[in-house]
Amino acid sequence: MEEKHKERPPAKKIALQILLPLFPSEATLINSLLAVQNKGGTVYYFNGSMPIFTHNEKDIDSFRYITSQFIINGACKPKEVIKCFGVSDISVKRWVKRYRESKELGDFVSKKKVRELKAHR
Repeated sequence: MEEKHKERPPAKKIALQILLPLFPSEATLINSLLAVQNKGGTVYYFNGSMPIFTHNEKDIDSFRYITSQFIINGACKPKEVIKCFGVSDISVKRWVKRYRESKELGDFVSKKKVRELKAHR
């Protein structure tokens, strides 16, 4: 007996759209997913072309907070923060530890800044 070979209908081709991370041309890459840009005294953090966080360039606590959050959430590695911003590895470890203990920007503010704010009242 001869088996009849049924021709399979052609497989449906699924068009996958590849999302390329497109960053502003002036931005500095932290890794392939994140970038940072300082524009007019404000620091912008991007995931692709979408801004995800901003702070004043002199606001060190916000910088420490957001970079720690990136690390904790797996968006980047500590070594990428160290390389991009030129900070020490022990500093990044301290920020991440403080972030894990506080989880809120208000709790993350340095003691020095709290004293300064109280002195101005």
